[in-house]
Amino acid sequence: MKSPWLVAFSVTLISMMELLDVTIVNVAIPSLMGSFGASVDEISWVSTSYIIANVVILPASGWLSAWFGRRNYYLVSSILFVLASLGCAMSTELWQLVAFRIIQGLAGGGLLGISQAIIYDVFPKEKVSTGLALYGVGVMMGPTLGPSVGGYLIDEFSWHWIFLINLPIGAVAILLSWLCVHDSINEKRPQSIDYIGFALLALGVGSLQIMLERGEHWDWLESDLTIACLLLGSFGLLAFFWWEQRVATPIVNMALFRNREFLMGSICAFCVGFGLYSTLFMVPLLLQTLLEQSAYQSGMVIFPGALASAVSTLVIGKLSQENKVDERLFVSIGILIYGYAMYLHTQFTLQSSPDTLYWPLIIRGLGLGMIFVPLTNLAMRQLPAQLISVGSGVLNLMRQLGGSVGIAIAATLLTRFSWARYRQLSEHVTESSIIASGWDVARYDPRVLSLGTSDPAQAQALLVLVNTREQAQMLGFSMLFGLLGAVMLIGVPMVLLMRNPKRIAQPEQEALPCSNNSRESTQA
Repeated sequence: MKSPWLVAFSVTLISMMELLDVTIVNVAIPSLMGSFGASVDEISWVSTSYIIANVVILPASGWLSAWFGRRNYYLVSSILFVLASLGCAMSTELWQLVAFRIIQGLAGGGLLGISQAIIYDVFPKEKVSTGLALYGVGVMMGPTLGPSVGGYLIDEFSWHWIFLINLPIGAVAILLSWLCVHDSINEKRPQSIDYIGFALLALGVGSLQIMLERGEHWDWLESDLTIACLLLGSFGLLAFFWWEQRVATPIVNMALFRNREFLMGSICAFCVGFGLYSTLFMVPLLLQTLLEQSAYQSGMVIFPGALASAVSTLVIGKLSQENKVDERLFVSIGILIYGYAMYLHTQFTLQSSPDTLYWPLIIRGLGLGMIFVPLTNLAMRQLPAQLISVGSGVLNLMRQLGGSVGIAIAATLLTRFSWARYRQLSEHVTESSIIASGWDVARYDPRVLSLGTSDPAQAQALLVLVNTREQAQMLGFSMLFGLLGAVMLIGVPMVLLMRNPKRIAQPEQEALPCSNNSRESTQA
């Protein structure tokens, strides 16, 4: 019997590598544009294609694991991910890079969905919280390390290394997986392949993800493309839910959502993804655009918060294992701490230094770290063993979708909030306010000198424009941070709607049918 800790380490390592690739590419956009001679719009598909492939495969990962066997599916996905990373690094054309990113996303999504289920299998029930804590460290640290690791590799080497770094990490993870990961005794091979379900799932989730990724560029509902994606996504998902309740061997067993804890946990996971990924998008953007930090420097500012999240996750995992405190309390406190951290984020100004950002980011990390393990336990604890793999995939999908929605909303509202504040501030710019602000000596300002103008009036006008725009952008960031905190607080009532695990009758775990066949036979 292999050590469960070695198994947990191996699946955590490869999951962290997969999530690292979600954010590491973002800092390489300028380098990729130069190498491939592509526009921002064209190069953005390098990131978009990966995320779309990821979310399409996540809910199906449990079914695929049962069909091919967990060990085979996990090893093949790991090898494909590493080989696709090598293909990305060797790409000479943009279409090649996008194609390899799609393969990366399809392989990586399967790994992410199954890793959590593996931990549930190898750890005894009383110790599964500590195993999840280690896995949670990887989930939290992976996307957070992306900007700093990517910035360092690009500054010191080239963009190719953001993909080549996966090779040694992946080789170690594949070796450990080959030694440690085995087929699950709780998974039974489906009797047939649900081709229609696969097609509807890909259509629904894929169209929705494309809309979220490209919506801002298409000007949302002003574009026929956005409306088409919305209609296709809505049709695909509604048809998928209808079909999966009628097919004998569904890809996603709809019985999952008849469990109150799993349903509420999925909504909370969506909110957690919303808060995690949107702030990972917003904070580096703030640091690089308004506080003049490089990608690597902004990553290092965020890093202490990631460490705080890791420590918090491990501590809460240990406390959850002891089962002395209601886990709903941990999740609720974590959400409230995150909300308080977002309030501190609203106090950032143009005069804020990176040093003043550390504590709000550390507090945010502590809050997020308190949520992962107890929320996963609350959502998954009442599921029968046969549905753990499918439930894990769906829970990860909800977190990823929450992140996509959060980033899409954040990017759109930041522009709108900033323009609204710019118009408001512009109304109050007068000759007296210019003198009071010291803008009457604009020609000596380094930002104006860099433009090469010597006309005092023109220099003054330029400085007023620059300062007003920067102040408006900072106010836009502040409003958005407040909104992110408010959205995250929606998770509190969802947690309170969950029942206390200690008061739920144990036989209820067997109440969920594992397939539509079993449900029909029960009804008969």
